[in-house]
Amino acid sequence: MNTTVNDDQLLDCFKRLKLRNMRDLLEGGKLEETLNGFDQPLEGLLDLVQKEVAARDETRRQRRLAQAKFPDEKALEDFEFEAQPSVNPTAIKQLSNLDFIPAAENVVFLGPPGIGKTHLAIALGLQAVNTGYSVRFITAEHLVDTLYQSLADNTFKRQLKRFGQYDCLIIDELGYLSLDRTASDHFFQVINQAYETQAVILTSNRPFQEWSGLFDDATVVSAILDRLLHHVHLFNMEGDSYRLKGLKENKLRGGDTTC
Repeated sequence: MNTTVNDDQLLDCFKRLKLRNMRDLLEGGKLEETLNGFDQPLEGLLDLVQKEVAARDETRRQRRLAQAKFPDEKALEDFEFEAQPSVNPTAIKQLSNLDFIPAAENVVFLGPPGIGKTHLAIALGLQAVNTGYSVRFITAEHLVDTLYQSLADNTFKRQLKRFGQYDCLIIDELGYLSLDRTASDHFFQVINQAYETQAVILTSNRPFQEWSGLFDDATVVSAILDRLLHHVHLFNMEGDSYRLKGLKENKLRGGDTTC
């Protein structure tokens, strides 16, 4: 028995099953053309399903990317290891397999400003997003400000829990501002919540021996380091700032040095 396929019926099925890619092909008049490109019906069906899966995966990736709130996108391939010999490329490559995330291990980049700490942190985070992990990037200042603000509307516990829901939490630029007692306690609670349950990537321009000047209480510093360093991949980075280096080179060439 021959049955005429009704496009509206098929479109309704695609919508109900949320098959967006197939729906777009049908509405664009390309579904039949796509299927005609295959000798076997099952081959055509497999191709459609694979494209649907790929489209859904990309939608989820874009959602995770938006959720991560990276200031920009940085790739490991773009990092200039030759310019920063203090960074072991083999160690970074091993980290890029992302085994540290399900193991709830930490990654800490220490060193002066402008040498690529944030680049490496974002690059690892971006790779995690592309692999399927949930990531949240935030500066240390924004982190404590957000928790401070949550005190006003009595949502602190809820906000703290949100920071703990990601597979990987990236805290950038710890060390530019000293934290008072409340902020120090809040920062400790974030690290304590993450301990052995969540991977943390942290960057700081201050060596550990100077952290006593960042936090209000030496006991808090000890407690933070105890949890942060228990399972850690530590990188002590050295070198000149990329930005200052570029400024010096431009000046030597006689270029405009206006910042």
